[in-house]
Amino acid sequence: MGIARLGYVVLQMKNPDAWAGFAETVLGFKRMEREDAKGAAYLRMDEAPFRYMVEQGEEEKFLAAGYELASEADYEALISKLEAAEVEVARGDAQEAERRAVAAFAVCHDPSGNTLELCHGRENGAPFEPGAGVSGFVTGDMGLGHLVIPAPANEETEAFYTQLCGFGISDDLTLPPPAESLPDQRILFLHADNPRHHTLGLYNFPNPTGVIHLMAEMKTMDDVGYCMDRVKQAGLHIFASLGRHSNDEMVSFYFFAPGGIGIEIGYDGLTIEDWSKFTPTKSTSGDYWGHEYDFPQMGD
Repeated sequence: MGIARLGYVVLQMKNPDAWAGFAETVLGFKRMEREDAKGAAYLRMDEAPFRYMVEQGEEEKFLAAGYELASEADYEALISKLEAAEVEVARGDAQEAERRAVAAFAVCHDPSGNTLELCHGRENGAPFEPGAGVSGFVTGDMGLGHLVIPAPANEETEAFYTQLCGFGISDDLTLPPPAESLPDQRILFLHADNPRHHTLGLYNFPNPTGVIHLMAEMKTMDDVGYCMDRVKQAGLHIFASLGRHSNDEMVSFYFFAPGGIGIEIGYDGLTIEDWSKFTPTKSTSGDYWGHEYDFPQMGD
């Protein structure tokens, strides 16, 4: 078996406490009350011990995606497969594993330079109630949501995730180039060993934050609407209006969180219960309706 789910993500912020405050008041996450020698803030979305780990640092950016394997045997098999392909894999020490609430983890990089943390044996957290009036998040065995990462070394990165890590292709989206003289945009959507339409997206252009966006799926449309109101009240820039995607059918909007991290908040995402009966799609349009984009100009 391949990767089961996206278990957690790691961000770096100048002020982790401030970012945690935003996540609590705007997104409805809750801070995990724990001491951390490195000053990280841990944010919960469900019964997992945490879903967002926000480290302290001078540069604000996305650091890593933490992918869960279903068992120690799957974890060891994936590490062996990566090492056989001459991918450098560094096993984390016990102290860092404890910080991540896992039995063990290892770190490697894909051909585009993105950092992966592979783990197994995640601890259970305490009972959870979301904040900010949110009814809940769609997580559990499908993980925290999905992410789209920059993959300029596009074909090599596709091969890494599909041939080595075991992801399957859900949709291959081609869009017009972002500017004249540039190639078409490509986003390859990949699923893990769970029903979520995609856990990972690979975008064929770089991004200075290290991530294109992170997605959190809420349980109701009203949750999404109220969150959009809170985003506006917080003065955060919405860069894609409400719309419905044509591949995963998610109704969502996008905004820039503090630190320039793109966030998608959605509802009603497509799930596939039996991937053996699914035929990957090729798309040339990202949406049925909506998602009008408004990216700020440089210097704004």
